[in-house]
Amino acid sequence: MTEKQLRDKVVGIMEGFLGCKESNGSHKKILDIYNSHRPLPRGWKMLNTNPWCAATVSAAFIKAGLTDIGFVECSCSQMIALYKAKGRWMEADSYVPSPCDLMM
Repeated sequence: MTEKQLRDKVVGIMEGFLGCKESNGSHKKILDIYNSHRPLPRGWKMLNTNPWCAATVSAAFIKAGLTDIGFVECSCSQMIALYKAKGRWMEADSYVPSPCDLMM
């Protein structure tokens, strides 16, 4: 697959998550994808009551089969730390993102 095709794949998965909500429990499908991954980052299993922003991004990478390039994590701050540690973090207000770039 080309880079564009990989990016489009993740975007398509994320679009499939649109409308998921805590109020009706529809976000559980995202948590189930995240919780099915092994090993769980830091051994943390997502609960229905946990914030799920980073877990959603992780679930998309898991579902796309791209955990080798998209880090799996349930904490935004821990996810940022992973990208920083791998030299893949950028802070630049002038940066113009492409589809599938993470903005945190």
